[in-house]
Amino acid sequence: MEKTSSKTSTWFALRKRHLPNRDVNWQKELRYWFEWFGVALCVRIIPLLPLALLRQLADIAGWLAFHLDRKSRAVALSNLEAVFGEEKNLLERRAIARRSVQLFGRSVLELFWTPRLNARNLDRYLYFEDDVVVKERCANNNTPPAPIFLTIHFSNFEWASAHFALRGYQGCILTQRFKNDRLTPIFRRLRESSGQKAVTQESSMIRFLKMILRGTPVGILGDLTMKTSQPAVIIQAFGLRMRVTTMHAILHKRTNAPIQPFITLLQPDGRYMVRLLEPLQFGEEVSYQQITQTCWDKFEPTIRQYPEQWLWLYKHWRYRPVEDGDRYPFYANKSGKFERELAEAKPSV
Repeated sequence: MEKTSSKTSTWFALRKRHLPNRDVNWQKELRYWFEWFGVALCVRIIPLLPLALLRQLADIAGWLAFHLDRKSRAVALSNLEAVFGEEKNLLERRAIARRSVQLFGRSVLELFWTPRLNARNLDRYLYFEDDVVVKERCANNNTPPAPIFLTIHFSNFEWASAHFALRGYQGCILTQRFKNDRLTPIFRRLRESSGQKAVTQESSMIRFLKMILRGTPVGILGDLTMKTSQPAVIIQAFGLRMRVTTMHAILHKRTNAPIQPFITLLQPDGRYMVRLLEPLQFGEEVSYQQITQTCWDKFEPTIRQYPEQWLWLYKHWRYRPVEDGDRYPFYANKSGKFERELAEAKPSV
């Protein structure tokens, strides 16, 4: 009798433990379908709106998101405090974070508007800072090794990619999969509407390597932070240790292709200016970490100059070192593997 009672109790305990998981999966699945429906609706509606109206809606939505989304606001403000400290007071940091959210919202909505861009109307929305330089560095797209274009989550980097393609400089860009994978093909089609080809992370290193050697340029975001389970290097960003992708460095070392950094800047007239920075070439003796650090150093001064145009909502510093860890954002975690990587990289960091 006691044995039967014990088995029954165990069955009920297991049943109770598994039921919530089933409920959560059901709720997640339903949420994913609603997300897909909402995004699919945006694809239909947003290109019909005037761009001026779309930007006003983005500013309103960004203002609301900043004040209502406490978690994202806390991440942005913590990032800004870690970077600027007392250099900027709380009111200044809040203003930067709020504007950063608004500009990020604008770039997302403008991505849905990308099918409206074409070679005839492009000058109304974007332009190269120096067309001659762009032509010199980008015209020979079919001559291997093709350049590795590198940028960061700054201003409307999505439209900068479209701008290159619509000007005749097509290539291949790396895009991340969404947790809700139904959204991935939708955003891939939006990014490819300009003529670019977009690929996800699966075997992307090998695919990009082949493309570069065939003469096809590739585009990478250099401020993607990585978990300790993913290959990366540790660099210094604003004096803080940041674990970032080193894909561009590996591709450069294996192909000797030049790394072409560029950045997109929102202008007072509402247009975006795409600025090519000095191309980078490194010797065989230079490490992946040194290449990645040098690339980052090209972007950091611009972020300091126009901080509201960088994506402060992103968890840029996933890990904090034991030494001087108090300066890091609240979400940064301690990690034994991170500490070991730091110790190994110490001579070159």
